[in-house]
Amino acid sequence: MTITTPGWLNLSWILLDLAIVALLIPTILLQRRESGATLAWILVIVFIPFLGLIAFWLLGTTRLHLRRRKRHKIESHLAPEIERLQANSKGHPEPEQAPQSLIHLARQFDGKGPLAGNRIEIFRSGQRLFDNLQQAIDSATQHIHLEYYIWQADSTGKRILDALVRAADRGVEVRLLIDDVGSRAVKQRFFHPLHLAGGSIKRFLPVNPLNRQLALNNRNHRKLVIIDGNQAFIGGMNIGDQYAAKAEPWIDLHARAEGPVVHSIQETFCQDWFHATAEDLVRRDYFPEPTHYGPVHAQLLSSGPADERWKSIHLFIFTAITLAQQKVYIETPYFVPDQPILFALRTAALRGIDVRLLLPSRSDHPLVLHAGRSFQDRLLEAGVRIFELNNSMTHAKTITIDGYLSTIGSANLDQRSFRLNFESNLFFLDETITRQMEQEFLDLCTNAEEISLQYRKGLPRTRKMVESACRLLSPVL
Repeated sequence: MTITTPGWLNLSWILLDLAIVALLIPTILLQRRESGATLAWILVIVFIPFLGLIAFWLLGTTRLHLRRRKRHKIESHLAPEIERLQANSKGHPEPEQAPQSLIHLARQFDGKGPLAGNRIEIFRSGQRLFDNLQQAIDSATQHIHLEYYIWQADSTGKRILDALVRAADRGVEVRLLIDDVGSRAVKQRFFHPLHLAGGSIKRFLPVNPLNRQLALNNRNHRKLVIIDGNQAFIGGMNIGDQYAAKAEPWIDLHARAEGPVVHSIQETFCQDWFHATAEDLVRRDYFPEPTHYGPVHAQLLSSGPADERWKSIHLFIFTAITLAQQKVYIETPYFVPDQPILFALRTAALRGIDVRLLLPSRSDHPLVLHAGRSFQDRLLEAGVRIFELNNSMTHAKTITIDGYLSTIGSANLDQRSFRLNFESNLFFLDETITRQMEQEFLDLCTNAEEISLQYRKGLPRTRKMVESACRLLSPVL
């Protein structure tokens, strides 16, 4: 029987589909994802093979295995020298308030656990943060290292850039690492004055389809600044008018750290910079002798898609919630919990712990907002209290527990932060800092609307359907 030209095309297309299915399904199975994600990928590949291949190319993690191996080599290269430089940070007394099991867990992540001798300043005002950041840049004498997810080409972005140009002009080493997707809107020519002054500007995981460096689903979400190796800024604020609250009511949180924990923040920057440029920054100039500035025990935890062994931020938060004895206060703009965090929050509330969530009532990511609301019913049934801010957008990522433990950083309480993005959070084991953050949380709650279970039950069916549909995308939101 003769096969016509259209017949040959149809047969070729069928054979191509079969080849895609035969090649990709074993790859997906070997990745050992959660069963739901594995099944979802298999169904996509079986029913729409060619489109599934493109989706897997863009969002699958095959190429990230290569990056993980590369990053492990980077970390093993840097670790011995950093360990030597940080030797004097060990041996300090442990915080008395925290459960010993939590301290033991914290020590597993980096071999040190919470470091004593830090001074911490909290910024709720974006304008005040940028004033202090500019002053710190203007006073820098040796180096400035910056790492941001978003840098906006507006008045605030120009203000901080001008300060960096002045620093570079007087001989200060300036290195800026921005995420290529988060800062896609700002063009390289915006940073040209800094380049001319001698500063170095690099993009993290630049988008390049030709060498499969798309990584659209895995981005560097960190916000770090290290100045002269002895002070650092870290938190939820990117660089832009939005975070300075110039354009709209925008609530965020950032911290300045001085003391031994700055070494840990510097270490994270060095790892990311090496990963992006192959330039080794682990030298004494960037890790000066640690000095004790204050009474706060602090620890930096960094995690992301390259963290195969532990998801340290996720694991520490989960454990701290399960060990809570009195209260758990959480403020986050993007609340899309996975099952372990959801289980921990519900169990804590059922144990009689005062568990409260402070969330925005509107969001710059509506899909995330609706997906997060789909979890509210089960939380309210367990006794969790939920508050939504109506007149402002909270972008702060904070948790306080039992008056002794608190955290500020880039990680939201969602699956993207826990598994897909590169994140960094600073954890404080300190009553003064934690009580300050608790009081600010309670003050915000007085101006927020508390969501009741009765209100949720009265929502129209269409609203619940929208929430449920958005929830299907939870693993990538």
